[in-house]
Order: sequence, then structure tokens, then C-alpha cells
Amino acid sequence: MKRTLMMIGLSALASPAMANIGQDGSVRFTGLPYGGRNGGGEFKMVALTGYDFGTFNTFCLELNEQVAVGQDYTYDINTAAVDGGAGGPSPDPLDARTAALYEAFVRGTLDHYDYDDSGDGGLGSDMDRKLTAAALQAAIWEIEEERTIEQTDSDSRVRDLANYYVDTLAQQLVNDGLGGMVRVLNLWDSSGGNAQDMLVLIPLPSAGALAGLGLAGLAIRRRRLSN
Repeated sequence: MKRTLMMIGLSALASPAMANIGQDGSVRFTGLPYGGRNGGGEFKMVALTGYDFGTFNTFCLELNEQVAVGQDYTYDINTAAVDGGAGGPSPDPLDARTAALYEAFVRGTLDHYDYDDSGDGGLGSDMDRKLTAAALQAAIWEIEEERTIEQTDSDSRVRDLANYYVDTLAQQLVNDGLGGMVRVLNLWDSSGGNAQDMLVLIPLPSAGALAGLGLAGLAIRRRRLSN
């Protein structure tokens, strides 16, 4: 049964404990229409059961866990990556800057992203959608302390756009109030093993249900970026 959803603002922070509202449904990984250049997104997912977020494109948070095209995964909706990742603790709270970048991406307003795949993306207006996707994935891994931008991609255009997202745009988007509707999908394979954690833009269940779980919004973790 599909659930009625609502928005929670970024201004209120989650409790220090991992904010997990249980195993809530399943998704299918259907392909990489513009992903795969650096081992990351865009990944295309479709909701099968649980929350009605339809078909959506997403990016991964962890380097050392996998998903496979055509496979179904159950998920927990969370504010942190769990049981994986090259950097940070477990659970590893989602950084507000990552959330803000992803919300801008989903809303179609992310600066210099080549949404129509016309080849005019990037800082020099010379990148296609796959390259701009690689830049956003590199920025996410940098912010989440998984891998540096320089380790992720050798193309200077990808690096320049990723650095712009990290150094300039992400905090501006946080200041503008973006990111509060973004959560982490902790994915589990058919045998119950850990799979890659993904981002999703999702309003949440009733305020009363969330209050009982201590979930008031997105946890913000301040990190020092690597040079």
C-alpha cells in the first residue's frame, strides 16, 4: 500500500542516534542512462513497494558496496549510510551539502548540469550529461570523504565542475534551504546483505510518527574537506 508523505524542513536536526524508520519497501535498479563513467551515477531506480517515489535517478554514497542492474533491493529510509563506505563512521550521517546538491539535481536546477544532453554543460559549456553526472558523483564522494575529486576522474572539466560544486555551490544551496527532503536509501539484497546506499528526494510520513522515532530532519555533519 502506498503511503501519504509530507515534507520535513532542514532547519530542525535529527537526534544524534541514527534516524531509521525501518524497512519500508523495495526498489529495482533498472540501469545507468548517464552513469558509470567513474563507477557512480546517475543510477536509475524504480519504486516497487512502499513509498510512492516512482522512477528516479540517483547517486551512490559509498565506494565499496555494489548494486546490479535488473536486481531488486529492499530499503530502509535513513539519514545516514550504514555498514560500508571508505570514509567516516558507521552510521555515517549524510552531509547537508550533499543533500542540497542532490535536491537541486532532482529539481532540474543544478548549475551547469547538462539535463538535455546537448553537450553544453559544465563550466566551459562543453560537457554532456554523462560528464556532468561524473562531476556530481565526484563532488558527492569528496564531501562524504569517500574519495577525492582528483582520485575520481582525470578529466580536468569534470574536476573543475566537481570542485565548483564542493567549494562554491553546495553551501549556497544549503543556505537557500535545499536538502531537507533528501534521505538515504540503505539497500539490502535478496539474501539480506548490504548493498550500495543511494540518495532519494522523499517527503516523510506523518509528523506524529516521526516524533516517536526522534526524526526531526536531516542530520548535518561538519567535515573538513581534503585539499
